[in-house]
Amino acid sequence: MKYLSALLPGILFFCAINSVSAQKKLAIVGSSTSACTGPSIIDSCYVGRLRAYFNKQVPDDTTIDNGFASGGYNCYRGMPTGYVPPHPEANFQPDPIRNITAAIASNPNVILVNYPTNDYDILPVDSILFCLRTMRNTAIQAGIPCFVTTSQPRTSYPFITSVSKAKLAELKDSILLEFGSFAIDFYTGLINSDSSIRYDAGDGTHMNDIGHDSLFERVLRENIFLATLPASFLQFNTIYKNNTNIISWATAKETDVYNYEIQRSEDGRSFSKIATVKANNNFGNNQYQYTDDQPLKGWNYYKIVIVDRDGKKHTSPVMSVHISSGKLELVKAFANSSSQVIVAFQNNNTQNVQLQILNNMGMVISSATRRIEAGTTTLYLNTALPGNGIYHIKVTAAGESMVRSFIKN
Repeated sequence: MKYLSALLPGILFFCAINSVSAQKKLAIVGSSTSACTGPSIIDSCYVGRLRAYFNKQVPDDTTIDNGFASGGYNCYRGMPTGYVPPHPEANFQPDPIRNITAAIASNPNVILVNYPTNDYDILPVDSILFCLRTMRNTAIQAGIPCFVTTSQPRTSYPFITSVSKAKLAELKDSILLEFGSFAIDFYTGLINSDSSIRYDAGDGTHMNDIGHDSLFERVLRENIFLATLPASFLQFNTIYKNNTNIISWATAKETDVYNYEIQRSEDGRSFSKIATVKANNNFGNNQYQYTDDQPLKGWNYYKIVIVDRDGKKHTSPVMSVHISSGKLELVKAFANSSSQVIVAFQNNNTQNVQLQILNNMGMVISSATRRIEAGTTTLYLNTALPGNGIYHIKVTAAGESMVRSFIKN
């Protein structure tokens, strides 16, 4: 049997996705990549390519505003007006002309946040994530969908050591894990084996025309703009728990919605309908949940389809869940502070696991045995990390072991 229920309000709202037919304005908050440093001409910048593409589809109807991006800015410069950062220096203060508050005031349909590298050599990973999370939540609370890009490859000063370059890779993973379908990967496939930029504009920091074309394609694939739909997607999440996949989504501005179709795929390409959910047709905020109690083994891909009263269909982004057939999976591990490591697992069966934190020389710093439940489990390990650098966590359970590395800054 499958279960369907309504969720209580009070959740944070996320981004909507879909067609290009009624897109109006994108505001981009960020630094030099979004200020179009690197390409030979402005039109070759990913911003210019987006502007040309969407105005070709809907002539003179889409504004791509990157006036909130400025070279050299770090993520604190984009924080909301009134926020007091922990750093007194001027270059860490919110810029009220180019920050998330200013972008919201411009009344965009969607906001893109893009701070790839500046000052990431000195800022802790959790501080960077806090900045990005705060900006995104500020936009969402204003009712404006928001996407966040990952870090980007860089080899210019101060990213000249293997540790600093590895931090950018760690940030990429952390941002993708933090923001899920609403993160845009500006890193994978754009880095060479020696950690250099694949499409370097010549300064070790920025991408050339070819690189910006790739960034354009990545943004385009996300279909980040809101459109004139019978409903706006504000949230879409999936989670594996107790041998089921729980699918939840939220909408707003529902008008003339007939129903929602839940579609599933084993390969992310060929989808089939597994359920239909009646729409509330409430112009306010609506929350829905569906439980797939017979998920596929391995990967499960889901999407939600709005069906309006005229039979037209509009599709959400695709979300994925992996069923590990009883094997334990280490989803993520990162240093939350100098005295705490956070580890997340996905597992089909309740079991005990042995955990060891090792330094980069392979010496065991701490060890613990914890019990994890079926589904998704997050453990908070209180252990002192003696200094900055690369650490490893080794997990052993039921005769298998796995290792994941993380950086403490």
